Amino acid sequence: MIMKTKINSCSAGLLMPERKKIWELRPNLHCSICGTCLSIEEQRQILKKMKVPEKDYRDYEIHAIVANNLFRENMVSCMINAYLDKKYRVEIARFGFLEEAKLMMIWRDKMAEGDICGLYWAVLTNPLLPEESINRVVGEVHMLSHLNGGLCRQERMKLKRLAEEKQKYVVRLRQCRSREKELAAELDAARICIAKMERQLQEQNTRSRSSEDGQDYRQMLNSLKIENNELRLKLEELNRKCQDYKEESRQLLRDNDELEKQVRQQKEAIIQLCRESKMMARCQALDSGISAGGEAGEIKKRRLLLVGGNSGLNNHYRDLINGMGWEFRHHDGCLNGGRQSLTEMLKWSDLILCSLDANSHGAVHCVKELAPKLHKEYRLLGNSSLSGISRALAEQSDTCTA
Repeated sequence: MIMKTKINSCSAGLLMPERKKIWELRPNLHCSICGTCLSIEEQRQILKKMKVPEKDYRDYEIHAIVANNLFRENMVSCMINAYLDKKYRVEIARFGFLEEAKLMMIWRDKMAEGDICGLYWAVLTNPLLPEESINRVVGEVHMLSHLNGGLCRQERMKLKRLAEEKQKYVVRLRQCRSREKELAAELDAARICIAKMERQLQEQNTRSRSSEDGQDYRQMLNSLKIENNELRLKLEELNRKCQDYKEESRQLLRDNDELEKQVRQQKEAIIQLCRESKMMARCQALDSGISAGGEAGEIKKRRLLLVGGNSGLNNHYRDLINGMGWEFRHHDGCLNGGRQSLTEMLKWSDLILCSLDANSHGAVHCVKELAPKLHKEYRLLGNSSLSGISRALAEQSDTCTA
């Protein structure tokens, strides 16, 4: 076989082997290339140019369509190869033909920085890099999916703590605003009282000037002045308190804005990590199917039944559980119509997750009684949150693997 060559502009006219094309790489590398070097939006845009109705497909389906078209040379694989060469042209020019030792040193530095997308494409298409080094690079990229899963759980816990702290600040802010209203009402009442006392004082001054016995009026006048001074001091004190509460209220508003900003950032990070985790799960499933059969085939999903939990989170339950390779059904734990519907769903399932925090006693008792009789595996969840379900499935996966 004659190897194609081309002139490398950085090598003073030396002949260098031509870089590998994406369809010339091992099939088990296509999935990680799509997941690492291309975003979902970029994959959708490429399919859109190929007149594929990409809006009808979910993210993992788009990813599967693109990856399945990279095994051979065709319009999709050629377009993606050209797009990646253009997108990472700087990395290819810098690292595309480096010798193994220097390239692997640069790879370690980029891994520590977290900036590997362009270098990953340059490494896999480098014709001079031996298979052992390629396998090492691919293995390290594969392990990033596991690290992303753990980081996703940590970010969810951090988000929960921020939300609780935000709620405390909101309650305190409401209390300060309520107290501010009360002080404002007291201040208005004090002003009305002072105005009334000043009118009385003016009337008394008028009477004292027109009265023969001015001594009584002078005493009353002095008494009113003293009372007026006391009211003025009280008014000043109320003004100071009102200003203090206003300043505290403004500070709480600033703290609340900062917390909301942190919550938004955490949500965005969680969404991104969830997408990456789902993508890596799909990539691993696709790689497993290719290794077993030589071509991508449909993997039979195990069936999971969730009994109880928050019905408002059904869509999120479904996305999480389907993303982890399970077929999903949900029973809300209500047995008003009897146990028949729950019994049928128990027969259907391979694994049962039964919530203890949002469920009926009858449904929990039914699962404990019927699951062993039907030889079905079940788990009792103290927490039916997304993180609790994810943790239970991860433990189940580890158990099955062991």
